[in-house]
Amino acid sequence: MPPKRRAVYFAYQGLLMAVMLLLFIYQGPGQAGWTPRLILLLAYLAVSMTLIRVVPDATLARGWFQAGLFLSDAALASVLLSWIQPRTELFLIYTLIVFGSALTRSARHSLVVAAVTIALYFVSWWRPGAGLPQGAVFWLGFLFLVVSAALLAILAHDSRAAQDEEKRRYDERLIQVERLATLGRVAAEVAHRIKGPLTTIAVNAEVAAQRHGDDKKTLKELAQISEEVLRCKDILKNLLDLGRIEEMDAESIDLRLPIERALKLIEPQAAARKLHLEPSGLEKPMKTRGDASLIQEALYALLQNAVEASRRGGRIRMSTATSGGRHRLSVVDDGAGIVRENLEKIFEPFFTTKKEGSGLGLSAALRIAQKHGGTVEADSGGVGRGARFTLVLPAS
Repeated sequence: MPPKRRAVYFAYQGLLMAVMLLLFIYQGPGQAGWTPRLILLLAYLAVSMTLIRVVPDATLARGWFQAGLFLSDAALASVLLSWIQPRTELFLIYTLIVFGSALTRSARHSLVVAAVTIALYFVSWWRPGAGLPQGAVFWLGFLFLVVSAALLAILAHDSRAAQDEEKRRYDERLIQVERLATLGRVAAEVAHRIKGPLTTIAVNAEVAAQRHGDDKKTLKELAQISEEVLRCKDILKNLLDLGRIEEMDAESIDLRLPIERALKLIEPQAAARKLHLEPSGLEKPMKTRGDASLIQEALYALLQNAVEASRRGGRIRMSTATSGGRHRLSVVDDGAGIVRENLEKIFEPFFTTKKEGSGLGLSAALRIAQKHGGTVEADSGGVGRGARFTLVLPAS
C-alpha cells in the first residue's frame, strides 16, 4: 500500500478517536468508573494507531484487516455510547464510521461494515421493555445511514475500478518499456551487421552512376537505390534510438521554444503537401522542467505523424492549454483518422497504417514524455475524421 494511503488511515483513525474522547470527556466526569474507561479508550487509541503505523503494507491493504478496523471502531463506539447514554451523538459517531468504510475501496467490504454499524445503531437505541424509539429523529438517522452506506459503496466501487484501470495501463506501459529495451539491444546488433553492407551498396551505386553518366534510365534506377539505402539508414537510426537512454539536461524551460522550433522544422514537409499549420495559445509562457531538445523531438514526431496522415491541402492545428498542474500540447489533423481498436496499438514500435513510415515516431514521443513525467494521449473520431495527439507534461 502506498505511504499516502497509510497516512489517510492514520489520520482517519486519529480524528475518529478524538471525537470519541471529546464526547466521553464532555459527558463522562463524575460517573462511576470514569477513570478506567478513559484509560481503556486511550489504550485502544494507542493500539489502533500503532497497528496502522507498523503492520506491513500487504496486511494493511487486505480487506479483512480494513473491515476489522472499522468494525472494532463501531463496537467501541457502541460501548462508549452505552456509557454516556446520549441521543444526538449516536448518529454522529456511526455516520463517521460509515463514511470511513469507503477507504477500503471495496464495495463489498464497505457494505459489510455499514450493515454491522447500522445494526449496532439499532442496538444502541434499544431499551429493555421499551424497544426502539418511534420518534422521527431515530428513523431519519437510520435512513441517512442507509443512503450514505449505499452511496459510499458506489464510490468505493468506482474508486476500485479507476484504480484497476490505472494499474492496467501502468502494467501495459511497463511491458512496453521492457520490450523497447530488449528491442534496442537487438537493434544495436542488427545495425552493426547491416551498416557495412549498406555502405557498400551506397558506394557501388555512386561508382556505377559515374560510369553510366550518359544513361538517364540507369542513373534514375541508381538514384532510387541510393534513396532506399538512406531510408534504411534512417530506420536503423530510429531502431538504435529505441534502446537509447537519453542524457536529459533537466532545466527550467518555456515550452514555447521547443514548440516554435518543431513547427519551423516541419514547415518544409507541410508546404510540400500544401498543408496549413495553425498554431495557437503561444501568447503566455508555459514553464516546465526538462530537456528542450528532447521535447522538441517529441513534438516533431507528433507533427510529422499529422503531416503524413493529412490529405493534401488539409489543416494541422496545434494548440496549448494548462490546467491541473499540467501543460497539454495538442496536434490535431483532419486526415485519415484511426479506428478505435488501433488507439492502444499506435504507440507500439513498428505499428503503422501508412504506406510510408517506420512506425517508430509515436513510440519515441511517448518514451520522451514518460521520461519527463508525462504521457501522450491519442483520440480519433474514426476513419476519415482526423486524429488528436496530446503531449502532456507537468508544469513547473
